[in-house]
Amino acid sequence: MRKATTRTPLVMALTFATAAAASCARVEADVPQAEVTRKAVNFQAVPGGGQLGEVSITQSFTLTADDLSWAKDLNAEVYINEFELKAVGAIQDISFIHYARITMSDGSDGATTPAVEIVNYERPANAVASPVLDAPTTYPINVSQVWAAKKVVITMQFAGVFPEETWAADVTLHMSGKISYKF
Repeated sequence: MRKATTRTPLVMALTFATAAAASCARVEADVPQAEVTRKAVNFQAVPGGGQLGEVSITQSFTLTADDLSWAKDLNAEVYINEFELKAVGAIQDISFIHYARITMSDGSDGATTPAVEIVNYERPANAVASPVLDAPTTYPINVSQVWAAKKVVITMQFAGVFPEETWAADVTLHMSGKISYKF
């Protein structure tokens, strides 16, 4: 009987030590490619667009927890590698966009995290007509802090000679990252 009582603290100590060691385990995984696409984002017509010449337009949309789920509640590093705008609908040539500036910001109330510029694009002079604006980043842009927000706002500022009718495009963010989870 006495041996059982002296082993109980030893067994309990080993059990707690094992549990403590297990709770410090860390699992890491690289995410070499991931993307988030917002389908058919509508852009307003610019009446008299051809006569006005270069003008600027701004359009924003919000990504919520459902869009951001692959990195939520984990200790994650998230990088933007490329921004893609692909025409959908009647207008299939978006070469009228000469400049693009895309930012990502924390859309939560009272947010203090600064916006991150993910694209600053200028259309090459020799570019051909295309339904796609593809803007790879010079290097992966760390957006981890903004990505951790409950709501992420993508703001697109375009300059060019815009069509006189409404147009739409799919917006895709190409990303990579590292996920680590400590348990």
